[in-house]
Amino acid sequence: MELKLVLKNAAALSMASVLAKAIAAIVGIAVTRYLGPGPFGQYSSAYAFVSTFILFTDFGLSQLMVQDGSRDERVLPVALGNTLLFRIAASAVVYIAMLVLMHPAGYDATVQTMVVILGLASILNALDASIYNYYQAKQLMYVAAGYQFLSMFLIGGLTVLVVMARGSVVSIAWTHLATFALISLLLYRAVSQDLRLRADLGQLPFMLKRGLGFGIAYIFYNVYFQIASVIISIMRTPAEVGIYSAAYRLVSILLFIPGILTSVLYPVLYQLGVTSQEKHRETIEKIFKVLSAVGIPGSVLLFVLAQPLLAWLYARRFAESVPIMMILSWFFALECLSFSLGDVLTTTDRQWSRTWIQGIAAAGNILLNLLLIPSYGIYGSAWATIATEVFVFGAYYWVVRRRVYRVRIWRQLPVVVGASLVMGAVAFALRSLHPVVAAGFAGVVYLAVLLAADRDFRRIGSYAWRQGARLGKVRG
Repeated sequence: MELKLVLKNAAALSMASVLAKAIAAIVGIAVTRYLGPGPFGQYSSAYAFVSTFILFTDFGLSQLMVQDGSRDERVLPVALGNTLLFRIAASAVVYIAMLVLMHPAGYDATVQTMVVILGLASILNALDASIYNYYQAKQLMYVAAGYQFLSMFLIGGLTVLVVMARGSVVSIAWTHLATFALISLLLYRAVSQDLRLRADLGQLPFMLKRGLGFGIAYIFYNVYFQIASVIISIMRTPAEVGIYSAAYRLVSILLFIPGILTSVLYPVLYQLGVTSQEKHRETIEKIFKVLSAVGIPGSVLLFVLAQPLLAWLYARRFAESVPIMMILSWFFALECLSFSLGDVLTTTDRQWSRTWIQGIAAAGNILLNLLLIPSYGIYGSAWATIATEVFVFGAYYWVVRRRVYRVRIWRQLPVVVGASLVMGAVAFALRSLHPVVAAGFAGVVYLAVLLAADRDFRRIGSYAWRQGARLGKVRG
């Protein structure tokens, strides 16, 4: 993969993801403030319920397409055709299951209506995701990034109109369905002009067998992310779901940061997994270092500034979310530390090892939620999330060291941890200021300490400065 193409993909994905997440964050905050804990809990319950079912529509075919298509683009017409055909059939079965099971789950009429609407929207979005994977396989991630940004922009704009019109929570669900229907039409038109889709039912069983490791791992991973909200929605009140989700979503939205880097480098890592284990290890270590320098200070800031941040964002309507936020803040750091280690297993044909780890994590998370929620409520769910993340990180590290190569990560952490502690102290001292101002000052201190103490980060900073100066000269 040419460096120019990597940089183009990285720039497009970064810009589109940052803009899309910014829109999602702004709209999400506005919706949360507008709805309040109760209605927002209804929306979160329906969304988590639907999202869990949609996981069972792919079974790894999309990720298999990325792996095989990155190595040989000639397989893509059949790979994409079979993937879409299977997802359409599986989606029909899954949608019926949603409609049947939402009644014994005990959801009220509002939540059930949203399940009907969001179920259709999520099916369309799942089909769109397979097409995004097609562009990823072709190393044209900037095309997928453009459509993803457009979908978020449309959802955001329509949602703002609903809020301005004082519409209901059900009206917000309709914005998703309208947007994904339009995006699906645009994507189908674009892909049909790019290649001629073909379905080969004879190859489908073989593809499912090969993709099963990816698929089960994906299901386990996302069940773990979403199951807490589902369990809370069944065992507790909608208001508690809203309180928990208000904190959880602020943390989870930051996961686009490690997602950008790994998405851009997946084709490269797949190739290095076959051609050079040493270069693969070096790349993973660099990714780990960068992600740790993002995740650890990010979690420190979320922990220290949880109270003023939530008071500002949610107009003091979610004060009960502050202690939940302080617990879940460490979820971001642990995810950043785990991302690159999990990708070692995926890109070196050891997907089943990752699958087993994520399966144990998902089962353990469900068990912990069932045990802790009755006694500790949503606090128990938050601690269950952190305990599961610690397990995932430790298990990934152990398997990589024992079965792949001796990845060197611990030497990357002391400087990052030290700089983060200094930053945290500055943020705590400035807690009386606006949280953005406090975070800004603390962030400057963090970067100064990091650049002063680490040569690799000085090189990154120097490169970024040169690129910025060059861009300024071009514009001038």
